[in-house]
Amino acid sequence: MKRKHRTAKFITNSILALIMLMPLYWTFITALKDKNEIYEQPPSLFPERISWGNFQEILMRNDGVFLTYLKNSIVTTVVTMIVVAIVSLLAGYAFSKLKVAGGRIWMLLIIAALMIPFQTLMIPLYSIMANLHLTNTRLSMILIYATFQTPFAVYMMKNAFDMIPDGLRDAAKIDGAGEMTVFWRVMMPTTWSSIATIFIYSAYTTWNDYLIAVVFANNEAIKTFNVGLTNMAIGQYGTEWGLLTAGSLIGLAPIMVLFVFLQKYFIKGMLGGAIK
Repeated sequence: MKRKHRTAKFITNSILALIMLMPLYWTFITALKDKNEIYEQPPSLFPERISWGNFQEILMRNDGVFLTYLKNSIVTTVVTMIVVAIVSLLAGYAFSKLKVAGGRIWMLLIIAALMIPFQTLMIPLYSIMANLHLTNTRLSMILIYATFQTPFAVYMMKNAFDMIPDGLRDAAKIDGAGEMTVFWRVMMPTTWSSIATIFIYSAYTTWNDYLIAVVFANNEAIKTFNVGLTNMAIGQYGTEWGLLTAGSLIGLAPIMVLFVFLQKYFIKGMLGGAIK
């Protein structure tokens, strides 16, 4: 009976995995087809001849501007990750282990901020950035990304620090360690899984964003790869599916690499930090 159950579970999981991987597979084979084969009817499940022309074209078109878009996305994402990690670590530690005046009220406000969609604040935010002369700057995007990602990160880090016994902190204090020493050398090293989860969450959210980038970064020099790829591949005469899929796969690579290196911490961090 158990063997039949395991077999049924394996078949079910395999079918679900195939369904989930099918869009990625279709993107991959479309990127490897030439332009004529992409539009053939009925479409083929395998390319008749593997062609790397779409990858070459996306990288060479307009003097390699796609690489500039990638660089902009990398810089914006890395800076946002660092800002979110620093703020959430300090705030999470303070709410968890220090006596913060009105701490519960502040945490309720932070949790409430998670429920506010960006679309409702887009016009006020644009007005604020315009008054600060920050529109069409990378700084405006970083500030907005960090603002909307920090509430979740603070909530996660608070719960991660809550799971650390107060006795560990008290023992370090008795030994003469200052508050920053306790935080840096005793408390923070025990929360690496939650920190890794925040990095992945922040990187994924920032890297895949389109709306904020298209509204606050119209300058060609700071466009992210999502906006730039869309402008390159989708025009008034139709969509160049070969370029779109090739660019999407190139853009997918950095997030996949990050996840591969941090995946062993990700599940542990989600369970340990997000679920108290």
